[in-house]
Amino acid sequence: MGIATLLGRPQGFFIPYRYAAHVRQAETSRPDSEIARRFAAKEPAFAAWLAALAPFAAEFARIGTAPPPAPRWEQDWFPRLDGAMAWAMVAIHKPAQIIEIGSGHSTRFLAHAAARHSPATEITTIDPAPRAKLAGLPITRLTMRLQDALREKTAPLFEELGPGDILFIDSSHILMPGTDVDLLLNQIVPVLAEGVLVHVHDIFLPDPYPAAWHWRGYNEQQALAPLILCGAFDPLFSSHYVQSRMGAALAQSAACTLPLPAGAYETSLWLRKTAR
Repeated sequence: MGIATLLGRPQGFFIPYRYAAHVRQAETSRPDSEIARRFAAKEPAFAAWLAALAPFAAEFARIGTAPPPAPRWEQDWFPRLDGAMAWAMVAIHKPAQIIEIGSGHSTRFLAHAAARHSPATEITTIDPAPRAKLAGLPITRLTMRLQDALREKTAPLFEELGPGDILFIDSSHILMPGTDVDLLLNQIVPVLAEGVLVHVHDIFLPDPYPAAWHWRGYNEQQALAPLILCGAFDPLFSSHYVQSRMGAALAQSAACTLPLPAGAYETSLWLRKTAR
């Protein structure tokens, strides 16, 4: 891939940086960082959302190993806390619209939660290469890149999302000019109304991405941190933070008995837009 990119057939990004040898690799967390302090201050709110899972414990228990498009816990793409919190967010907020960038196991949780608790919710997914079987779900599927959907004006109007509606992001995780993350953070997120819920997956803040993922070049969460720190978004819940730092609260929640495959990362970050 690297050679192909250098030869003019782009398969990724190569960024020259003369001081790269002096950059400290972020392999460990910094508990003194501002984003770590911000999340620590939100622990009571995170605990409240854990407690909010309790009314859905019986529903979670009925999620088993049914074939697609039913949700299931025995997978590591959108595991335990991620699936449970997505279910609760839909059930509690009853959004009029959910726009999902990407699709998969998360779509199954969102659609089944909506069918049970918010049947009027309209779900639209934008995914150029959907891999999960979603046939039969009451959703609108746009099988195209976000860039193309915006250019052809086939995408929903993001500025029409209202308080309690959800923009659900699980995209390429690469912020470079013209990527989907660039469009999301610099064109779409700024026009969202106050009160819109934004979910972003594969977020490990305040920790770095896992060392095993270094080759992927993910950098999305570096762009999310300043959006949170400047007050534009209020953190509602972080699966990674709760799993890694709030073990006692997690052990008392309805999520504690749900199956979690070995090695699965729980990485949902839920935010509420607070400023425009």
